[in-house]
This record gives sequence, structure tokens and C-alpha cells, in this order.
Amino acid sequence: MIETTEPRADGKGLDAASGGLTAASIAVAVGGELVGPRDLAIRDASGLEHAGPGSLSFIRSAKFAAGWASSKAAAALVSRGISVPGHDPSRRALIIVDNADLAMVKVLSLLKPPDHRPAESDRTRASVDPTASIGRGVTVGINTVIGPRARIGDGCVIHANVTIGADVTIGPATTLHPGVVVYDRCTIGAQCTLHAGVVIGADGFGYVPDPQGRGLIKVPHVGTVEIGNAVEIGANSCIDRGKFGATTIGDGSKIDNLVQVGHNVRVGRSCIVCGMTGIGGSAIIEDGAVIAGQVGIQDGRRVGARATISAMTGVMSDVPAGQVCFGIPAAPITEQMRAQVALRYLSEHMKQVKAMVRAQEDREATGP
Repeated sequence: MIETTEPRADGKGLDAASGGLTAASIAVAVGGELVGPRDLAIRDASGLEHAGPGSLSFIRSAKFAAGWASSKAAAALVSRGISVPGHDPSRRALIIVDNADLAMVKVLSLLKPPDHRPAESDRTRASVDPTASIGRGVTVGINTVIGPRARIGDGCVIHANVTIGADVTIGPATTLHPGVVVYDRCTIGAQCTLHAGVVIGADGFGYVPDPQGRGLIKVPHVGTVEIGNAVEIGANSCIDRGKFGATTIGDGSKIDNLVQVGHNVRVGRSCIVCGMTGIGGSAIIEDGAVIAGQVGIQDGRRVGARATISAMTGVMSDVPAGQVCFGIPAAPITEQMRAQVALRYLSEHMKQVKAMVRAQEDREATGP
């Protein structure tokens, strides 16, 4: 059977009778068309290969659809227009949606357990400076330190062992996970998430040679960090403060784990920076750029809006807007692909050249 369902007003899609998720309630939540039993209980989400009898999976292409018959999944989200061979609607369910990946995002939000929040009593075991301003509904974890004149917006969640320095401003509904450190005078916007071990506002890496030959002289960094709204920063990443002025992260940008952002870098809005990337001082990443994993960006370089830098690329010159590039040094993908093809056949070409040289040498040795 095919059943077209409409989303509930509350958007939760929970089955009121069972108190849990069913194929029907998920179809309601994602606005999908149900092909199969309504009452199949769904307890988790999984890929087709590892799914169990209570699992919901997803099918985004014909390749995925080919694995449905052998999968043990109870149900799957299917992108519209994809044929799924071997489906038995009397035993299992398919939920037809416009985009299976986007629909899975909504389902995962339903399956996700509630986030832990520090207890009200934990705040008595934190150190909060009397000049700090704490908004309504803020929870503060054990051993957290909030410094002088810090301002924490309404609804923030500050987990255990967080350090917030003097004159820091944090916008409403932002979450700081355990071990986050925000140095003095930095600003974090509303609805941000900083994962465990993030450091905001450490000194930039700046030294000059001692003219007397006595090693290196540290350059003071007197600037700040300014992070926009709805920014997420992954575990153990570091955003250095500016030498002067601010290092800035634009609204909606997402930074992965183990990322280093140098002093006075400017990251635009809605950028993606993947893990183990290092961005040198004063580099500019324009709006919508995508920086893949293990990328290195040289000091002062500019990556244009909506450009894509592929994994393990070394950016040593500016990248124009919209360009896709990779390699060391970075170059447009079409150029790099031609170079890779040429390199693959280089040894064979060298053999041919050497054979031609030997033949010429033999002709010259034997004379006319």
C-alpha cells in the first residue's frame, strides 16, 4: 500500500499509542509516503549492511537500493524516483521522500537522547566572579571558572571544567562542552556549540629573531576573537587571537575537530573547515567555502567564496571564487587531473625517449 501522510503540527512524529517511533510516525515526521506496515517499531538508525530488525536505513541511489533485499532493516527512507527491487510491503516499509539524506537528519533528531545539562547544584561548585553577568536559565558545571565582567547570555549551557576569562561575552543559547577555554576579551555569538577542549583566544604564533642573536622574541598579541552566531567548533580545535584587531568566524560556519585557525584569520559565513586543517595568519576564507581535511593554507592567502579545497591540499596562492582545486601546490582540478595522467605514463615515455636516444647514438657511431 501507499499512504501519503502530513507532518504533525508539533513536528515530532511520535506514535501516541506506543510512545515510540513507528514506520507511520516517521512518515508523518518527514512528510513521506509509506509503502508497507504502519506499526513497525523503529528503535535505531543504521546503514543497510549493519541494520537489524528494528533499524531504519536510507536509500539514496540505485547502488543502495540493490542492497535492500539482503538487508535486515525494518524500514528505509528512499529518495523519490529510485526503484527498490525485492521490497515486500507485507513485511517491511519504505518511506518515499524528496531527499533521503535530509529526511534522515530529521529522524536522527527524533532518535537522539536528550543532552545532559549540569544540575542546578553544580553551580555551587563553580567559581563565578561577582562582577560576572549570568543570564536567565544558564546552567554551570562543576569546576567551571567564570572571570571578571564576563557576560553569559540567557539559556547557555556551560559544562564542567570550562574556563571563561575576563570581559568575555557569550550570546544566548550557546553550549560550551567540558574543558573549553575562552581567553579574556573574546566574543562568542548566540546558539553556538563549542566541543570539548576547544581553545578560543590563545596567542598567535609570532616571533622575530633577537637582533643580538639570543634566540627569538615573542610578538605580543593584543587582539581578540569574534565568533558569530550558530557556529560549531569541533573538539580540540584552536582559534588564535589577533595580533591586533580580531580573528573572526562568520555566522553559520562549521569547524571540525583538530583545526588550527591562526591570528587575524577571517572565516566568512557558512564555511566548512574539516579536521586537521591549518589556516595561517591573516588568511581570508570567503563565504560558503569548503576546506577539506588536512589542508594547509599559507599566511595571507585568500580562498574565494564557494571555492572547494580538496583534502591534503597545500594552498600557497589565492584561490578564485567557485574554483575546485587540490594538490601541492594547489591548482584547479582540471589542471591537476591532466598532470596526474601525464605522471602516470611518464616512466613509459622516458623509456621511449631513452630508446630513441640510443638509436640515434648507434646511427651516429656507425656513420652514414
